[in-house]
Amino acid sequence: MPRYRGGEAALKSFVEANLKYPEVAIEQKIEGVVEASYDVDGLGRTFNIKVLTSLGYGCDEEVIRLIKLLKFERAFNKGRNVTAHKKLKVDFKLPAAKPKTQQINYKVTSKKSDQNPQNPSQAKRYTYQINIKN
Repeated sequence: MPRYRGGEAALKSFVEANLKYPEVAIEQKIEGVVEASYDVDGLGRTFNIKVLTSLGYGCDEEVIRLIKLLKFERAFNKGRNVTAHKKLKVDFKLPAAKPKTQQINYKVTSKKSDQNPQNPSQAKRYTYQINIKN
């Protein structure tokens, strides 16, 4: 059987690193799984890609694009190239929404006189910073 270079963990890493969530799916907040089947020839190339479980909104096309990028190791059986049938499921999940926080910084500067209030050069300055999060 043809095997992805590096095994299943490498295949998963490749999909995670190269998956581009379609803009239309992000705008419509589409999540779900796309399942596709494909064949791998004896030279490790993918072909005959078919979407089995469709999600739409550009997600199906993205899975097809990813499968076309896959490169498998050569597969032989008794010295002959072997073609194998495989399936891939890709989970489209939007990242968790970060809570909207607004940070407002206020700086208040006040003068506090020390022992000699008549001499402004000897007055101490204090700076306060207040952070407000909504």
